[in-house]
Amino acid sequence: MSWLKSKMSYKFGKLAINKSELCLANVLQAGQSFRWIWDEKLNQYSTTMKIGQQEKYSVVILRQDEENEILEFVAVGDCGNQDALKTHLMKYFRLDVSLKHLFDNVWIPSDKAFAKLSPQGIRILAQEPWETLISFICSSNNNISRITRMCNSLCSNFGNLITTIDGVAYHSFPTSEELTSRATEAKLRELGFGYRAKYIIETARKLVNDKAEANITSDTTYLQSICKDAQYEDVREHLMSYNGVGPKVADCVCLMGLHMDGIVPVDVHVSRIAKRDYQISANKNHLKELRTKYNALPISRKKINLELDHIRLMLFKKWGSYAGWAQGVLFSKEIGGTSGSTTTGTIKKRKWDMIKETEAIVTKQMKLKVELSDLHIKEAKID
Repeated sequence: MSWLKSKMSYKFGKLAINKSELCLANVLQAGQSFRWIWDEKLNQYSTTMKIGQQEKYSVVILRQDEENEILEFVAVGDCGNQDALKTHLMKYFRLDVSLKHLFDNVWIPSDKAFAKLSPQGIRILAQEPWETLISFICSSNNNISRITRMCNSLCSNFGNLITTIDGVAYHSFPTSEELTSRATEAKLRELGFGYRAKYIIETARKLVNDKAEANITSDTTYLQSICKDAQYEDVREHLMSYNGVGPKVADCVCLMGLHMDGIVPVDVHVSRIAKRDYQISANKNHLKELRTKYNALPISRKKINLELDHIRLMLFKKWGSYAGWAQGVLFSKEIGGTSGSTTTGTIKKRKWDMIKETEAIVTKQMKLKVELSDLHIKEAKID
């Protein structure tokens, strides 16, 4: 069924949201999710998602009416109803969390660097933990463009075809069982996954076994279950038991797949920010304390880089319970743009979409600070 022929029959739902709180252009193809497809002509995004508690995938199409601050959405397929999709999207985009509140009341008071920034609609997504796990295994020594290709390749080769719209085929993300039965390490290597091929296959096999032992059928349900009554360190320890999962990948799953908002994944970009802008470095006592802390956690003791873990802890101390979100803002600023699939089948890089409204607010704030500073100088001269 062609989208161009059938688009008039789709009734889009609407959700009022300020672009500074949610900017699709800044968040959907910026290193968190890797399967959103951008239609350049229609300026809209599409992917396949499981809506609510359903295990079936539907194609979800999103577009943003910037002038009226409206998010428009529709699902192609059986997703229950429009209210169910709206509820799902509010959870997916974590719209219970106000970026303005975090900036004004949490980050700016504790970190002067955020006074020079403003909400740009960049927020942490609530993604499927299984898809997040495999996606970030693909991220090892990689860039967003290649990760995007790998995730799409997993879906087109080992997932299930959901539908085709205007020549674009939409697939589900393969479950651990589907990867185990349909994929091989050799096939993944042929598709360009390199050394990650082994990690993906072995992780899928282990998760199948883990679910069987726990008498759980769903990948998502199982990974959510490991958080029950567990401390973060124990959850990370479990995640790192999967082949190819180190601290950064485990922390990405915790933050983006398991709603642990205070977790800061430390990659090369975040490490550079911490050292350059915050002068964070670990001394011998810091390293000794962390080494002692992980004595009872054999996988953590083996895999964790203590210097990077110190950075994670210091940034959490500085930014608080939403430290992972603060990291997301600075990470996006550091990489300076987005990269993702388009309906033409290409990967396209774009610059960050600077929201003029909030840019103007920052400019006004900085101008006011200069005026106040000048006023203080004049008062001092008078005295």
